[in-house]
Amino acid sequence: MGSTRSVPPPTIATPPIASNLTPARAVLRGLLGAFVAAGVVGGLLGWRFGARVDAAAESLEAIAAEAAAGVDGVAHARVRSPEDATGADFAAIRHDLSVVAERHRLRSPLYTLRRDGEATRFVVMTNETAFVGGVYALRDEMRDVFDHAERARTGLYGDDHGHWVSGYAPVLGSDGSVEALVSVDHPADDLAAAWREVVLWSCVAGVLGGLLGILLPLMLGRRTGVVGTARRFVTGSLALRIGLSGSVAVLVAVGAAGLLNYRAARAEVVHRIQERLGTAVSVGAHQIDAAAHARVAASGDAGSADFEAVRAALRRIQEAAGLTSPVYTLRRDGALTRFVGMTNETPFVGDSNELRPGVRTTFESGRPGAEGPYGDAHGTWISAWAPLRDPAGEVVGVIQADAEVGALLLALRAEAVQQVFFALIGVALAFLAGFVLARSIARPIAEVAEAADRIRTGDFSVRVDEGRGDEVGVLSSAINRMAEGLAERERLRGMFGRYMANQVVQALLDEGELRLTGELRPLTVIISDIRGYTALTEELGAEEVVALLNDYFAILVREVVARDGVVDKFMGDAMLCWFGAPAPQPDHGQRAADTCVAIMRALDVWNAGRVEKGLAPVLTGIGVASGPVVVGNIGSHERLEYTAIGDAVNLASRLCSKAAAGEVLVSDSVRQAVLAPFEVVGEVPVKGVRDPVLVHRLGWRDA
Repeated sequence: MGSTRSVPPPTIATPPIASNLTPARAVLRGLLGAFVAAGVVGGLLGWRFGARVDAAAESLEAIAAEAAAGVDGVAHARVRSPEDATGADFAAIRHDLSVVAERHRLRSPLYTLRRDGEATRFVVMTNETAFVGGVYALRDEMRDVFDHAERARTGLYGDDHGHWVSGYAPVLGSDGSVEALVSVDHPADDLAAAWREVVLWSCVAGVLGGLLGILLPLMLGRRTGVVGTARRFVTGSLALRIGLSGSVAVLVAVGAAGLLNYRAARAEVVHRIQERLGTAVSVGAHQIDAAAHARVAASGDAGSADFEAVRAALRRIQEAAGLTSPVYTLRRDGALTRFVGMTNETPFVGDSNELRPGVRTTFESGRPGAEGPYGDAHGTWISAWAPLRDPAGEVVGVIQADAEVGALLLALRAEAVQQVFFALIGVALAFLAGFVLARSIARPIAEVAEAADRIRTGDFSVRVDEGRGDEVGVLSSAINRMAEGLAERERLRGMFGRYMANQVVQALLDEGELRLTGELRPLTVIISDIRGYTALTEELGAEEVVALLNDYFAILVREVVARDGVVDKFMGDAMLCWFGAPAPQPDHGQRAADTCVAIMRALDVWNAGRVEKGLAPVLTGIGVASGPVVVGNIGSHERLEYTAIGDAVNLASRLCSKAAAGEVLVSDSVRQAVLAPFEVVGEVPVKGVRDPVLVHRLGWRDA
């Protein structure tokens, strides 16, 4: 045996960042940095947000005072019950309120409230349907108006109908007391989205502050200075280099994905709204009497029958498209346009309006157009317009519809900020994961270096752990073989170093949470059910029942799928399916009718075979209904189901329950959309539907 030297183990310098970044210090520094950064940024953004809300509320307060000044308190006191909603006092006050609402282009109705103990009651409102006497909460700001006869305003608040900012002003009676108050509300979903953005930016600042709280003290604490320490971080520490590179990769990847998603979502929203508005005005242009429009444009008479005809047509267009903003017509006047017809209750025929480039092109070329988003003093808008032509084909005006999209765009931007927040969380986790991974690599390399130095000094007993399966493990094996070659008879007396298990921190970087969302789509729904199912299966065993249902549903599913329908679910012996979603099917009613015919014929053939075998036939009743239905992901984040919910589904279920064996009962909407033989059943009372439903029987044997 050769002599063994007593050699002190070599000292392998550990990067300072590794020794300083203890868990306790890192947590304390990170929390302190996050708290300070989030507080500063949240305070600044919150101050700006508060000023914005207060400015909006102050404007509403001034509008409420203007409206209250025009309300006759004596006439208002005579409106006491729902029966008074048809009286002259109600109509006069409502007209005055409507004038103020349309002058300021308010997007929510004006109304007056009378105090009733610790609540209030509606008196006069600009809504088309009056609800005099309805109970409304007494807010603290309202209490001040009633008690002190001074106008007031609220901050941002929410209720069952959304988020709001409101302004109030008193209506005085003949004796100078407060008869009621005028309330002006502003839908504040845009402000709610802005507040969400404030919170998200505060969170982003908190994450950045936490990272700086960890790294900045280390950089400032080194004698080489900030620049030298930063250079050492980048070039000298393997752990930091891997951590930073992983962090940058995560930031770039998630940031780019977030930006692209935001731009794509914004473009999709804008396109969808433009398409909706464009369809409304393109279809509506054919409903406007161009000659009547031209006569109103020439006379400027808002009291003429021609104006009323144009306004009535515009209101039908507005209602059909489900628009909340006014729809109006314009005529060109040199470098301006002037209003001709409008849905507003208070007309402003002849008022000037900007001639936007797209509208100018329509006047010159006759092509419809759309624009937006663009901003003005009243919000952020998307607009679409279409030409109005006289019998000679000349463009004599345009019909235009607008949609306010400020809140929607702010919500999209808030989602983008949320992705930035998730990206920064990912950066922090990637840095920690990279740092831990780098240390797990750097420490075995240090062990190999130490072993090599000990071998250089003559200690051939050193061994390095070969448990790793990567390149470091290969290097360790080579070192061990070298030591064994230099000390042929030296046996291993101990293992140098310890094996450090890797602890992997994996970040969940999801670009967007699962949304429980849905969309309203026109569908035709089919629900089928076996008649006499209990009697049919009471003598069968479990396996025979399952086999029977499998054979039965195989026929139904085959016919539904053959016509691109969706089988939603099986409910015992019943089946729910529909046509028209997720892919749009303009002929969804016809597909459904054809499917019912095919199902009944296929069941006839199948039942004939069962009868020949001495088995009882399986008789089916089917209900079919069409209408707007909400389809989408319903459930929770743990389990989702793509399904349909709506009146058409309920009606199809009711019709199915009324259908006799071998009958296909359909609603009147299906009958009107389908080419097939039908027999009128008549108006049938349906549970859950107030009025009787006109029902038809599909003549599937004659189809």
